[in-house]
Amino acid sequence: MSKGSYRLSRRKFLLASSAAVAAACAPTSGGATPSVGAATSTPPTPQTIKIGQILPFSGVYTDLGNSMKRAADLYIKLNPTIANRPVKLLYADEANDATKAKTAATQFIEQDQVDVVMGIVPTPIAYALRDVFHNAQMVYIGTNAGGDWLTRTAGSIPNQPSSKSPYIFRAAFSSWQISEPIGEYLASKKGLKEVQLSYANYGFGQESARDFTEGFRKQGGAIKGDDVKPPLGNSDFVSFVQQIKNNPTKATYHFYSGADAQKFLTTWDQLGMKAAGYVLFGAGFLTEQDVLENAAAAKAAEGAITSLHWAVTLDNPENKAFVDAYQKEYSKLPDVFAVQAWDGMRAFDEAVKALKGETSDKQKLIRALEDVKFNSPRGAFEFDKDTHNVIHDMYIRQVQQQAGKYVNVIIDKVGRVTDPGK
Repeated sequence: MSKGSYRLSRRKFLLASSAAVAAACAPTSGGATPSVGAATSTPPTPQTIKIGQILPFSGVYTDLGNSMKRAADLYIKLNPTIANRPVKLLYADEANDATKAKTAATQFIEQDQVDVVMGIVPTPIAYALRDVFHNAQMVYIGTNAGGDWLTRTAGSIPNQPSSKSPYIFRAAFSSWQISEPIGEYLASKKGLKEVQLSYANYGFGQESARDFTEGFRKQGGAIKGDDVKPPLGNSDFVSFVQQIKNNPTKATYHFYSGADAQKFLTTWDQLGMKAAGYVLFGAGFLTEQDVLENAAAAKAAEGAITSLHWAVTLDNPENKAFVDAYQKEYSKLPDVFAVQAWDGMRAFDEAVKALKGETSDKQKLIRALEDVKFNSPRGAFEFDKDTHNVIHDMYIRQVQQQAGKYVNVIIDKVGRVTDPGK
C-alpha cells in the first residue's frame, strides 16, 4: 500500500482545499448560490491495518493459542485504532504443522496483504517460516517461539545456519534467556552441585536443556544420568517419571509446556516424587498459569522454582492494569502467552504511531520497531537493535498458594537479560 493510499499529502490537501473554495465562490450558470454541501468533498476513509496471527487452535498447544488470541482481541477492544486507522485481526490455525503454517503465512502475505504477521508457538514452525517472511520482506513479530537461532547469526549455535533476518523481531523470549540464567542461579545461589534433565524431545526442549547446561556448568554444576526425553504431545508419562526416580540425583530441571506440563506434573504427583525427595526446577512454562489451572498439576507444582520473564504476581502498574482488564473480560487469570501477544501488539502499535500511520515502507517500519521502548506488564521492554530479540528481566519464581489459588511468586531476579547471539 502506498503512502498516499489512505491520506492526502499536505500539498495535495492544500490544492484540493483551494479548488473547493474556488468552486464555492464561483457563480453558477443560473446565477444561484451553490449549497455548502455541493462545494465540499468527503475525506478518504483510512485504510484498515491488517494483522495476521498464526496460532495453534488445535493440538497440544491449543490453550496457548486461545490465550494469545484473547490478549490480542482485548488489545484491539481497548485500542480500536492505531494512528487513527482501524485494525482487523486475521487468525489462522498452525496446528503444530509446518505445512499448514506455511499455507497460512502465504495467504496472509499474498491474498490478505496483511501489514504484519505475529504469533507462532512451536520453535520448529518458526524456523520453517523464516524464509517465507524474509523472502516476502514481511515483518514478523514472534510472540512465542523461542528457538535461539531464529534471531542469531551463523556460528553462534553449533551446526546451525544463520537465521537472523531484518524482517524478524521477537517480542517473546529466547530459550537462552530463560534457561541459561537459572542454570547459573541454581549453581551459584542455591549451591546445587548436580542436576538431572528431562524435557520434551523437540527443538525447543533440546535447546532449553542445552542452554541450562551451559549456565549450570559455568558455575561448577554437573549433569547426572541420561536425559529423559518423552516426545512432544506425549500421552503417558509414567515410564518417563519412573526413569527420573531411578536416578539418585534429587534436583531435576525440566522443560514442558501446555498439556504436556499438566500431564507430566500430574504423573509426578501420582508417583510420589515429592515425598521421595525429588525437587522441581525448570523453564517457567512448566508451572505457568495455564498449567496451574489444572488442580492436580498445581498441587504437584507447589514449591517448584522456575525462571520466566513474567509472573501474574509481578508488582508494577502495567501488570496490575493488564491482569485486571484480562480478568474482567475473561473471568480468569492471564498467563505469559497472553502477555507476549499483548506486547507484540503494543510494539507494533508504538512503531506505527511513530510513523504516523504509515505501514507500507517496511524499512521504515523496521527502524521504528528497533526504536520501540515501553513499560510492559513484564517490566521494561525494548528490542536489541542488532538481533531484534527482546531485552527484558528474568524472574526466578516459586509456586505458592495465595488467596486459595496457586500462582508463581517472584523470589529473585536477573536484570536486563540480552540474548548473546550476534
